[in-house]
Amino acid sequence: MKKNNRVTIICGHYGAGKTTFSINYAIYLRKQTEKPIYIADLDVVNPYFRSREHAQNLKDKDIKIIGTYLPQSGSDLPAVSAEVYSIFNNKDIVGIIDMGGNSVGSLSFATFRESVQADETDVFFVLNANRKENSTFELALGHLISIEATLALNVTGIVNNTHLMNDTTLEDIMRGEEIAEKISKEKNIEVICSCVNSNLIKQNITTKYEIFNIEYDIKNIGNVI
Repeated sequence: MKKNNRVTIICGHYGAGKTTFSINYAIYLRKQTEKPIYIADLDVVNPYFRSREHAQNLKDKDIKIIGTYLPQSGSDLPAVSAEVYSIFNNKDIVGIIDMGGNSVGSLSFATFRESVQADETDVFFVLNANRKENSTFELALGHLISIEATLALNVTGIVNNTHLMNDTTLEDIMRGEEIAEKISKEKNIEVICSCVNSNLIKQNITTKYEIFNIEYDIKNIGNVI
């Protein structure tokens, strides 16, 4: 993959697979650097498939989750930890910001916007063309533009994460690549990769864009749902 910036914001529509990509991207980066890696879980909207639910598994991989869950209280608070500031202020930390879905889910980022340094930050838009809301070029582009407006940041990369879980076919991935390519040309944004699960990796498939292995499936690992 392209050389990563120190901070990466992961955005996209609900159900596009932002958390899955965020976790797997952190695991990928863990192989590239010895620096501390933090994932900030800013999804205060969707109660399912959140990166903070995998904190212990990721701790074992030396990846820290910053979330809203307070173990002592037994509560999952709809608020964002101020510890997120450490990602922007501590230059020794490699940070991933796992956003909530769509532009509404991006609102929680407003608190930290002034701390962002654009020259060290990437914004990756995760696209799943098998979600109705991302099923056409026009719909996906509309969501991307809406998220950019809410974040007040430009998307710097597109991640094709078009899938049907274990039923994903090469045709699914190629359809996502077609929409990603159209957005890329329209907005002059690089398509970073196409995400592929282990089943298809074993089949040695070839895609137009670089393959990114989804080796950690958040729906199948642990009792977190």
